[in-house]
Amino acid sequence: MPLVNTKGELIAETTIPALRVAPDAKPDAVAAQLGAYALVEIEFPKFRDGRGFTLARTLRERYGYAGDLRAVGHFLPDQFRALIGCGFTSFLTPPEHDAAQYAAALRPGRQPGQLLRRSLNRAREAQLEQQAAA
Repeated sequence: MPLVNTKGELIAETTIPALRVAPDAKPDAVAAQLGAYALVEIEFPKFRDGRGFTLARTLRERYGYAGDLRAVGHFLPDQFRALIGCGFTSFLTPPEHDAAQYAAALRPGRQPGQLLRRSLNRAREAQLEQQAAA
């Protein structure tokens, strides 16, 4: 899986020890270990799971973590700007998306959330069809 930075550029894997945490980890428990790690990896088991966003922001804002926060697992290029906004600094991208897709998500004029809008539109259309059939 490619490793990219906040510009969507490929970067080399590091050999520093990392603390890997699940998205449901308690921030207080993670914070107690932060001083021992320059890299914290937060797992995203599904792209729809937003707990990793909250955990990253909490570690940055409440606990002042200044090391590398890495998103690991399933997240979409459409989520790239939001991940950066929550404090992530490196990204182990899922195999189904190449690094160029993450760089493209940062281009001026690109509207984030296109997948979400399509999904909502499909759901709205299905709901209208059901109402019309009733």
